[in-house]
Amino acid sequence: MSITEIVLRAVISFVGLVFWARIIGKKLISHLTFFDFVAGVTFGSIGGNLIFNPNVSLFVGVIGLTMFSILVLVSDYISLKSFIGRKILDSEPQIIIKEGQILLENMKRVRLTIDELLMLLRKKDALYIDEIEFAFMETDGTLSIMKKTSSLSITRADMNIKASTRGIPHACIIDGKIIDESLQNIHKDSQWMRTFLKEKNIQLEHVLLAQIDQQERVFLNLKTAKTRY
Repeated sequence: MSITEIVLRAVISFVGLVFWARIIGKKLISHLTFFDFVAGVTFGSIGGNLIFNPNVSLFVGVIGLTMFSILVLVSDYISLKSFIGRKILDSEPQIIIKEGQILLENMKRVRLTIDELLMLLRKKDALYIDEIEFAFMETDGTLSIMKKTSSLSITRADMNIKASTRGIPHACIIDGKIIDESLQNIHKDSQWMRTFLKEKNIQLEHVLLAQIDQQERVFLNLKTAKTRY
């Protein structure tokens, strides 16, 4: 390739990458799931080939970059609109520690060793497993933890306040759709959820997120406001 062609390819590739990165780049950086990681690497690889690979014509490279970016946007749209699509593309969090006990089967599913788990816990300032009530491996590879109430920085025990836990928050409604599996975990069903909403004069399609804790307190995040019952 001549110097002129390389410069032309670099300029066009740069413009294309900046254009599509402005549209999809913030999501790829903000919470890098495995799918986002693969998409980001492929995105950069296409741009690199467009500049330096003489076997790839400029027209074909631009079309490939555009089509791949559109496919990423379509996958994002599917994740937003479809609960099943979201689980396929982004997977789902795995509970790693429950009430101070490490769940080995779930660790095998996410291919996490004990040493790696301890390292992630240290990054969360959690040195002792028995201080942790719940720990989740998120879809972006980070670990989220909830310490036991007696192990918080300023503990309820120090203040002579009875420690009580809210347990795992169960997301029973997402985007106006009832999640039957979550309701079954707290020994409820969809009819109970519909009756609850009817008593509060709230329509199902207006609920963005509904969480229920171990004490059966319901937190509703409506599409317009937040409400706790």
